Amino acid sequence: MKKSFLALFAAMGLAFTANAQDAATDADQAQAEASASESFNHWSVAVDGGINYLRASDQKVGLAIGGLVERTFNPRWGLGLEYMFIKKDQDPINGRAELDAKFHDIDIFGSINLSNIIAPYRSAGWQKLNWFGTAGLGATIYNYEFQNGKDDNGAKMLFVGGSKLEYNVSKWIGIFLGAHYRLHTNSDFVGGAAGRSYGTAVAGVRVKFAGESNIRNIAWADYIPQVELPDFSNVFDAQKKACEEAVAKMEQKIDDQNAQIKKLQNDIKFTQDSLDRHIRATRPKVAYKPTVEEAKIIETAMSNLEFESGKAIIKEGSFQYLNGLAELLVKHPEWSVKLSGHTDNVGKAAKNLQLSKDRAASVRAYLTNRGVDGANIESEGFGSSKPIASNNTAAGRAKNRRVEVSLFSK
Repeated sequence: MKKSFLALFAAMGLAFTANAQDAATDADQAQAEASASESFNHWSVAVDGGINYLRASDQKVGLAIGGLVERTFNPRWGLGLEYMFIKKDQDPINGRAELDAKFHDIDIFGSINLSNIIAPYRSAGWQKLNWFGTAGLGATIYNYEFQNGKDDNGAKMLFVGGSKLEYNVSKWIGIFLGAHYRLHTNSDFVGGAAGRSYGTAVAGVRVKFAGESNIRNIAWADYIPQVELPDFSNVFDAQKKACEEAVAKMEQKIDDQNAQIKKLQNDIKFTQDSLDRHIRATRPKVAYKPTVEEAKIIETAMSNLEFESGKAIIKEGSFQYLNGLAELLVKHPEWSVKLSGHTDNVGKAAKNLQLSKDRAASVRAYLTNRGVDGANIESEGFGSSKPIASNNTAAGRAKNRRVEVSLFSK
């Protein structure tokens, strides 16, 4: 996540830098286009001829022939001047008089290279074939010679629209097929207020001046020079390096914080454990009263507990009874056990005190070796200070040499 944020900041910085270059880049593009246009020849001439169909006549076709001169400003559009001579004769039909008609159409037209708009980056082979749309405005000079002796001459406004499919045979020559719809206003004779309209289908040849350098031979993709964008590689490298350094610092900081958190957790655990131990050590112990069965196991173990004379070594004959006590304590880990060692009064008091402590510790060690949790067992010795019988007799002294077991609830 942190890397994503840093990458986002870097991208925003780069976007700001790129946007700051946009205005300058657009201006450079326009200047480059103007410079490219000046380096090409823009002129061409063409002759064409074909047939026409005059609406509202006897539906015969006539001759159409003409020529044009055109200035192509760039590979997408140009302007031209066109002349077209159209001949149309009409036989007598439906009461109409026989006539010979001639039209001299002169118009200024605009030409749009639709191929360079639709597919400006097409392959070199397809760049030779271009589809043009044309539309123009001019005048038609007409002459109608009726066989009945009536003639009509004049000029009317002309509207022209059409399309051409042109193929560049070479850098100098192009051939084309075209179709045009022509409409001129006429209310003086046949045709009425709606005027006269006719269509022409022509084929022609175009000559392009300067050949190789004529702009009609240049594809749009080659006409617009590629403006070299600023090299942002250094900026990207610097931003990447800055991001990596920032990420490394942040990761190190997180690692340090995690280490501090782990240390704090350990300190808290140590403090909690110390507090628990202190609470267990200081709170009053609640004596547990064993059941009859439990008391019998404890009494059997302790009454059969024997040590070597003057030592804290447990005799093997006591092991089976201590094993029963160990099994009982393992089943009840909720108990806290206190082992108290005692001796008779024979010998020095200090020696008896140490012997009582050692014997209680020996019992504790045996029980822990049998699986009892050592944390639940406490041992201590009282020497001969707490006799339960008279030390004046052998039987009394035997009773005083003992280890007592006290149980407490945790």
